[in-house]
Amino acid sequence: MSNKDKVTSTLEQFAAGNFTARTGGQDAMGKAVDKLGLNLETMVEDLLEKQVGNCINIFEVVSTMSRMTDGMSNMDERTLSMAAATEELATTNEQIAGSSDEAVALASQAVEAANMGSASVESALSVLSEMAERARSAMSEVEKLVNFSSDIGTIVASIQRIAGQTNMLALNATIEAARAGDAGKGFAVVAGEVKALSQQTAKAASEISQKIGQLQGEIDSVVTLFSENVERAERGGSAAEDAGRSMQDVIVAFSTVSEQVHHIKMAASDQGEASREIAKRTHEVSELVSHESHEINHTSTQMRELEGGIRGQLDNLSKNQVSRGVLSLAKTDHMLWKKRLVDMVLGHENISPSDVTDHRHCRLGKWYYSEGQQTYGHEDAFVALERPHAEVHRLAREIVEKYNNGDKAGANAVLENVGAPSSEVVSLLEQLRSK
Repeated sequence: MSNKDKVTSTLEQFAAGNFTARTGGQDAMGKAVDKLGLNLETMVEDLLEKQVGNCINIFEVVSTMSRMTDGMSNMDERTLSMAAATEELATTNEQIAGSSDEAVALASQAVEAANMGSASVESALSVLSEMAERARSAMSEVEKLVNFSSDIGTIVASIQRIAGQTNMLALNATIEAARAGDAGKGFAVVAGEVKALSQQTAKAASEISQKIGQLQGEIDSVVTLFSENVERAERGGSAAEDAGRSMQDVIVAFSTVSEQVHHIKMAASDQGEASREIAKRTHEVSELVSHESHEINHTSTQMRELEGGIRGQLDNLSKNQVSRGVLSLAKTDHMLWKKRLVDMVLGHENISPSDVTDHRHCRLGKWYYSEGQQTYGHEDAFVALERPHAEVHRLAREIVEKYNNGDKAGANAVLENVGAPSSEVVSLLEQLRSK
């Protein structure tokens, strides 16, 4: 092929987008065309890299705004829930205040009842004290009867002794009268009468003594009963005193309860007003959050449209064949998948596990195990690229599987782990491009 034909063929390839073509000629025209090709290739690579950088930045912004939108939606829901909760709290505080009024009224009634009970206890204590005092007085009088009955018993005993002695004297007089014969008959009659009277006296004294004994037994029983009544009255008085003190404690306790309930009412009223204010402010925050969420959604939509335009430009640029184009496009592919995973977790996109290929069949993988191996196989960055690239694909599949199995939280947790290997892939690609 002549130099002219090589130049013509090379220019035709340039026109078709293959800027890697070279004439290989050593003449001036061939060298000029080859230099033009190198300049065009460098220009396209630089333009592609800039567009890739723009696209990656747009991906990051859109992903961040998508997360912000989701966060704002959650915040809006929570602020609405918080507003509802604070309104319920305000209502509850109002109910507490109303119940506190009832509690104060009941406590006042209890204090009044306790005061009445205390007055009744004091009255009962007075009655019991009076009963005990009267019982003591009666017991004192009965004890005097005991002493009188004892004195009577002593007198009766003296009468019995005198009657006995009289009877003996009458017996002796009768004996002496019998000795005197007829002269003593009159005296014997008198002695017999005296004897009969002394016997009657002794019998009456014995009966009196028996009655006095019975009377003393009854008096002892009465004394015992009065003593028991006094003891009971004293125990009742002691119990009444204890009851009186307890009633006073009850009065103090209910007074304290009434005071505390009043404080609770005041606090509940203040808290109710504060809760109403919080609910009002929370509604305002919710409206603000809703507005901001709408603005973010609008901005996110615009950014997605811009993203679509840049991706279209990248698609057009990717049709041009340049030496390092795959290194730039691989970064775009990589960041695009990361963005798609974020959108999926946020519910904006559906991805099937079959859509996630292994690391050997994506654009970067196909290049890595063919042309890339030939061109950069000796580079440390190229060797190190395989491990994080495979890890990104493994995590991507795990995220998609968890999400499709309903484990959104698990998918979101694994998504957080993609950052490290993803950043390592981008860093290694940039190192290779700088070679």
